[in-house]
Amino acid sequence: MIGRLREGSPARMGPHETLARLGAGGMGEVFLATDGPRVPESLVAVKAIRREVAGDPAFRARFRREIAVAASVASPFVARLVAGDADAEQPWLATEYVPGPTLAEAMRRHGPLPAPAVLALGAGMARALSAVHAAGALHRDLKPANVLLGADGPKLIDFGVARTPGATTMTSTGLLVGTPGFMSPEHVAGGRHVVAASDVFCLASVLAYAAAGRDPFGDGPVAAVLYRVSRAEAELEGVPQELREVLADCLVQDPGARPGPEALAERFAALAGASGPDAGWPDPVVESIAETRRDAAHLCAAGQPLVPLPQDSAPDGRTPTRTPTQRSTPPALTPHDLPTMSAAPPAIPAATPARRARSRRTLLATVLAVAVAGGAVGALLALRGPAQGDEAGGPGGKGAGPTPSTTLPPAALVARAGVDEAGTDDRSGYVPQFREQRPKGWKPWRGRLGHAPMSCAADTRAVVCLLTDGTYEALDASSGRRLWTSDGRSPADGDVGDEAYISPSGKLFMPGDSLAPTVRGGTTVIAHKGRLQVRDSRSGGVRWSAAPDDGTHFTAALLTDKGRLVTSQEGSADGVDGPAGARLRAFRLKDGASGWTHTLSTGELAGAELGAYTADLAHDGLVYADAKEGVVALDERTGTRVGTPYDKGQCRTLMTQDGQVLCTQVLAGDGSFDDPNTTPQTRVTRLNPRTLAVEGTFGFKAPAVQADGFPGLDVVVSAVGSGAAVAYDTTNEKLLVADARHGRVTRREPLTTLTDVIKRPVSSGPLITGDRALTADNTTLRSVPLGAKGKARATVVPGAPGNPQIKAHTDPGTVIADSPRPPTLLLLGGVVTLVYDQGTVVSLEIPA
Repeated sequence: MIGRLREGSPARMGPHETLARLGAGGMGEVFLATDGPRVPESLVAVKAIRREVAGDPAFRARFRREIAVAASVASPFVARLVAGDADAEQPWLATEYVPGPTLAEAMRRHGPLPAPAVLALGAGMARALSAVHAAGALHRDLKPANVLLGADGPKLIDFGVARTPGATTMTSTGLLVGTPGFMSPEHVAGGRHVVAASDVFCLASVLAYAAAGRDPFGDGPVAAVLYRVSRAEAELEGVPQELREVLADCLVQDPGARPGPEALAERFAALAGASGPDAGWPDPVVESIAETRRDAAHLCAAGQPLVPLPQDSAPDGRTPTRTPTQRSTPPALTPHDLPTMSAAPPAIPAATPARRARSRRTLLATVLAVAVAGGAVGALLALRGPAQGDEAGGPGGKGAGPTPSTTLPPAALVARAGVDEAGTDDRSGYVPQFREQRPKGWKPWRGRLGHAPMSCAADTRAVVCLLTDGTYEALDASSGRRLWTSDGRSPADGDVGDEAYISPSGKLFMPGDSLAPTVRGGTTVIAHKGRLQVRDSRSGGVRWSAAPDDGTHFTAALLTDKGRLVTSQEGSADGVDGPAGARLRAFRLKDGASGWTHTLSTGELAGAELGAYTADLAHDGLVYADAKEGVVALDERTGTRVGTPYDKGQCRTLMTQDGQVLCTQVLAGDGSFDDPNTTPQTRVTRLNPRTLAVEGTFGFKAPAVQADGFPGLDVVVSAVGSGAAVAYDTTNEKLLVADARHGRVTRREPLTTLTDVIKRPVSSGPLITGDRALTADNTTLRSVPLGAKGKARATVVPGAPGNPQIKAHTDPGTVIADSPRPPTLLLLGGVVTLVYDQGTVVSLEIPA
């Protein structure tokens, strides 16, 4: 897609004058350029590397290799290298310009390709791989965004992760190179295992996607997708019959059993001949190619670059500054209005990202609850643990009621008061109770939200909830009366319905806004029409707001102890409408002044990656986030990385406890990722808070069952104290209390379920306060001692709604508001506020 240049776009890259912008990613931008007369035949696509990335010598070496690989490949089905300079101040690479959409764009706009077109695509890409392999290289990242559909056939692009077989990998052990939904089993095993046959496996995945309109290995948590890839468990339903056999032969676990690219090209050509002469692109794709060619011709005929409009401004609303090497803005050139991608959901929702990604923290509370209630437990864990010195009681200490603070003055306690379903901001699930944090004038109350809740948080002034219709509502924490509402919905939201909805493939569609509220010390952070808003918790007054970076949207917000707000942002799927990937952006909390940014992931995000790369935790001057290379620690003031990323597998949750960072993972019993024949376990790894070096582990064995093809993911660890950990065994409907040193279970307590066709757990994930664990269902609040002795107590909650009727429906997806979900527990100041799934809210004193 041809788009306008922006303030700061380079006027030239090497000998090439930049004329327009084609896309962007975390590593850089791609421009339409020419080194001669402005005619369509002279146009090239120039990848310009970001200066901050170019400062890394290892990256320059990798980019130099990319240029060498591209120069050594000769094929009509590979975009031809024109020139490149890895040693320039801003490195760049120019390839032939191919007018036409990527396969990812064509699928998003027009749906699956007909079988003859898929056969033509397969034959061309197989020949491209043959040329790549003949040059002694591997591509290693064959995905829909790296395939261009041109007038004369498909073209393979982007050797950004290509390498020669003899080259050493530039990733740490265990760090994956590629895109999860289009990887091979060898990618999952590690970069050094990738061979030429791995590219064939990836090509078959791409072709299955092109034919059926959905990822062959499904979506959901990244770990679940990778497990299915590692087992070569592709789903070919929807693929035309004439394609299934050849694709199935490629999608086998043994690399040696897969056909080579030349043999594969011959099979595709034979099948294409048998299917008849109509093997070209379908009409909508042909029109897209023609439209792009017209755009290029208009641009050349205009005689000047497609510059920014005069009113364009920086993402934060301020007038951007320029350096002498950056392009200034002459009078605007508008030969026509260039098309932009719609924010509405695609024609085939199962094959594309959800309209707005949710933060993983909110999904842990809501989507997990829905998945568990529906019998399909996802690969989601929640481990929480307290920091030393924050509590007056603790496991084995005082009870759960409010206790006087011995370390902080009352004003400081009120300023840091803020809880959600995971407890306090250390994400530990241990919630110390201080009487100074009880809402002023509080008395037991019962209230009601105007709609079903999605996620909630509270401080001493307000209980703030995101509702399933995409609006927000705040209730007085002292009395339950309504304080304010926020409705950022627009007419375009009607395209995704009026309720939060999980599609059959596991994607979330949400009307209005979807940012989970963050509430602390009288400050509330929400979204409104996609903009970030910082509000007064009680009045709802907007203190300041900010737009996301151009082409991105907010997926999470995190408040730090030092007065900063760190936001997570996600870009477009493939960089056409803005930068692809995910990043962090910091603001000064008091006035919204923009601070540092940090890139977490670049390039196209697979469905399984949406919402996966976010900041999860802020503690002691550091921000911890999930990035493509693993868990990273960043200096809160500057955003610079501290220590080495922890890349030994994906962390499901992060939290702090006893001066350490804890990471939870699910492994097979022998410590491997993909062995289904051993008893799985939840492993908790203790990391040094600055270096992220491993300082110890403990674990919990899960029941030897499988959920959706992935073993043992039905023990959710929800809280960890200094001596005890609390978990939720959803298979056996038990609350588990275990020794936090080694995971040995010391106590089991039954929990509540509803039985329809299947059992549906409706008890909340337990939190720890004092020496007890608290959990609630739709009628009762349960208090369970953390020790092996002592009796569990049940308190009937006055005004609780009781168990709901399970609504029958024929829709294969899930309307969240119609699905039974556990209540949310908000513990603060000796008070527990329970938010039930249909909007009832009850606030009472924590039982002694």
